[in-house]
Amino acid sequence: MSTPIVESVAAGAPTVESNAPRWSRRTALLGAAALLVPLAPAIGSAAPNAVAAARRHPGGQIRLDSNENPYGPSPAARQAILASAVEAPRYADDAVQELIVKLAGLQQLDTSQIVIGSGSAELLNMAALLAAAPGPGGELIAAQPTFEQLSAYATAVGVETRWIPLDAGHAHDLAAMHAAITPRTRLIYVCNPNNPTGTALRRDALESFVRAVPANITVLVDEAYIDLVDADGVATLAPLVRECPNLLVLRTFSKIHGLAGLRIGYGMADARLAGKLRELQMAFPNVAGLRAAMASLDDHAFLRETRRSLLADRARVEAALDRLDRAHTRSQGNFVFFDAGMPVAEFNQAMLSRGLRVGRPFARYDHWSRVTIGTRAEVDLFLAALPVALRRSA
Repeated sequence: MSTPIVESVAAGAPTVESNAPRWSRRTALLGAAALLVPLAPAIGSAAPNAVAAARRHPGGQIRLDSNENPYGPSPAARQAILASAVEAPRYADDAVQELIVKLAGLQQLDTSQIVIGSGSAELLNMAALLAAAPGPGGELIAAQPTFEQLSAYATAVGVETRWIPLDAGHAHDLAAMHAAITPRTRLIYVCNPNNPTGTALRRDALESFVRAVPANITVLVDEAYIDLVDADGVATLAPLVRECPNLLVLRTFSKIHGLAGLRIGYGMADARLAGKLRELQMAFPNVAGLRAAMASLDDHAFLRETRRSLLADRARVEAALDRLDRAHTRSQGNFVFFDAGMPVAEFNQAMLSRGLRVGRPFARYDHWSRVTIGTRAEVDLFLAALPVALRRSA
């Protein structure tokens, strides 16, 4: 039933009867103020445990299981989100183009080489659709374990995944992946740094691999965590899209930029490949996310401090694992992957009983767990719970 309109006797203007709560100017200002105050990266000392409590899941647990960045969005991005409200009635065509221009300038590419997606997940789905386009019988080559979005969607659209185990160092086995190429291969996926292991390939090795792949096969390099690398020789492959027409490099604003909930990502490729992807767009990016992404790119100080904080706490987790004699990879992401010495479901339950949600099972690594780097306070809580949980495997 429609809401009745009641004429105002005093002013002659229509008003609407509603049971909805009335928002005062004070309420609106308090809400805006809360949005404008991000969690500050705390590198030198532990933040109060109240900070960790503020990020608890509605079920009561602290979430260290989804590789989210607890410190973003940056102050500039938060301002941009608020300011974008005036654009909400309009489609975001202009904002999409503005972000494309900005990214093309930063990456020294032509605007025709940039594709915007609703998170990098949509771009992964678009790549799967492109691989499925010639018809049944196509194949995707991917490491196992790795980020599963692409393979799951590829399966749904009729592209089979050929899984290649990681090497002894828990990294992509590029030689084995190249050897697995057949006439059916249409797409090769390399997540670098890899999720969940955190291992990263050197740029020179990855470039040699891309150049050796037949030109009719698309190589997709997912660089979601590239802003968090500190290992020698590991660097973006983005400049190579100028020379390799079958290379697609993806980035996301969900990690270092802390905008996972606003779903903005982008791809870089040869103009022809980018155009094919653009034709497969499934959703339209939201204006708040686009404006936040543009503002975040310019908030260099916040991004720098966020990176420093995440890397410092990543090192603390790895040092604790060393003291506890637990094997782990040298992570290049905002998470750490380690051998819990017991079935991962058992370890995760032990941590959950202490209010911490970590990891999930990954193929071929039944005893390994992945923990996301949270705030300083959240990492303190994890490190306090870790030895107790690990004793179950003793």
